[in-house]
Amino acid sequence: MPSEVGQQKKVLLLTLDGNEARARVLLEERFPGASITTVPRSEIESRGVLKSLTAFRNIRPDLFVLSMENLSYQRGQNLLSLFGALSGAREVLAIDAQGGTRIESGGSLLTKGPMRLLRESSLSGQAIVRSHRQLRALEKAVNSARKFQVPGKSSGPLRIAFLRATPGPGTQAGGASSHINGFINAAVKSGVDVHLFSNDRIAGFNNPRVPVTIIPLQSTGITRSAFDLYNNLFFTDGVEAEVAKLKPDLIYQRYGRFTWAGVAVALKFERPLFLEYNGSEVWVGKYWDSAGMFPLLERFERLNLQAASRIFVVSEVERQNLLRTGVPDHKIVFNPNGVDAEQFRPNIGGDGVRENLGIGKDVIVAGFVGSFGPWHGVLELARAITQIPLAVRLRFLLIGAGKLREETETIISEAGLSDRVIFTGGLAHEKVPAYLDACDILVSPHVPLEDGSDFFGSPTKLFEYMAMAKGIVASRLGQIGDVLQHEKNALLVEPKNIEELCNALIRLAGSTELRTRLGQQARRDVEDKYTWNHNAQRVISAYREWVRQELT
Repeated sequence: MPSEVGQQKKVLLLTLDGNEARARVLLEERFPGASITTVPRSEIESRGVLKSLTAFRNIRPDLFVLSMENLSYQRGQNLLSLFGALSGAREVLAIDAQGGTRIESGGSLLTKGPMRLLRESSLSGQAIVRSHRQLRALEKAVNSARKFQVPGKSSGPLRIAFLRATPGPGTQAGGASSHINGFINAAVKSGVDVHLFSNDRIAGFNNPRVPVTIIPLQSTGITRSAFDLYNNLFFTDGVEAEVAKLKPDLIYQRYGRFTWAGVAVALKFERPLFLEYNGSEVWVGKYWDSAGMFPLLERFERLNLQAASRIFVVSEVERQNLLRTGVPDHKIVFNPNGVDAEQFRPNIGGDGVRENLGIGKDVIVAGFVGSFGPWHGVLELARAITQIPLAVRLRFLLIGAGKLREETETIISEAGLSDRVIFTGGLAHEKVPAYLDACDILVSPHVPLEDGSDFFGSPTKLFEYMAMAKGIVASRLGQIGDVLQHEKNALLVEPKNIEELCNALIRLAGSTELRTRLGQQARRDVEDKYTWNHNAQRVISAYREWVRQELT
């Protein structure tokens, strides 16, 4: 961004992605000397819109800033921009993590904003009506579908159309992008032809052997659900046109909220749909990531599960969940997440990271990487940090961003321990291995699901930790407690038990021998069982088995 030097500006900053630090850096570069007041999203929600606007107008801001992960992802931008203009700001600036910007005067927004909202509401309504109509047609087609065609050719590589359509904040980094990169790269390495269809670029993806078709997101949708429905229709239309040229053997889709592109394409071209199912979007919408239109979302989910020839789940818990809903056992394939053991390995740049961060060689570092979501246990880790004696020469490196980042920092700062913890913010995935290599201990303090359900996840960071050959402290929870064995390749603690977490961290900090022994075994285990090569081979084997069954 260019620098704009002038009189001191009064800036109101609303962060929508939990990464206030990044937004402040960008604003301080562009507006040196500006007075920046952060507007917590939670404060607006608790105080109410009208009271918030009154408080903001009393500040008389020059600039209202909306900071988000991606300008394309963020739904409700017309409404948010109008909110900024109503706060009395002379200008409203939208910025994102990729460097995108959009600025408009408050007067222009007040003039044009209502008509934009009206048009967006109309398009949202049309998307909802069309979605209901097409959903009924797809449900009928799935119920009456003939057997899918088995390719007649006996030679040549398997051709996969990989569909990824999960619009929304938080999908550009972390486990989702790691899984997509890992599976596709491993499949191609095994001789499979993959064509990737996505609504945006995949973080870290740069395989020159894989054609990529981007069907860009449309920032239309007055509500979250309307945004998803509109983009599902747009994505499906685009995919159908391109797949007609590709003539794949197999449609493979990463299941996401309000998506049916894989179902539509599989029916139209009479090809099997293999569904990568990382968990119920209905459950996620209720407990983690608020969504509306639950009856419609439930129908979308049933449609995908019914249409799929095979469903790949990342944990045994999720397999049992599907069985209880009536999904036939023969359709479900257990396929845990994995790691690229060449990308994640010891001695891959940790010394340089330590030097850049000013961490001495004699200091023991415990690291955490995650999206700071409610299931990652980052608040429990923060509370444990406050209880570890200062005599223990242990510093913490917390990598990532998300909705609990602010609360985590508050716990640390109120304890007077800000010097003990380094928050890096979100990092590009290719940088993560070096940061993990800078650590001596890696922490995975996951917590139980808030509704009491069994933990169904298969955290990619678990396998990335193991590949780094470091001492690991993790919660004895779901698949984590199956993959890791206490005292053999990690130290396991009871979830949410702060005292056990503290003791395990102190114990590893005090023993180089224990860290080395556990870390080396973890590395051996992940190489033997949990690489992306293993993950891709299970999909390829399942396809071959499906072909044999269809031919008999």
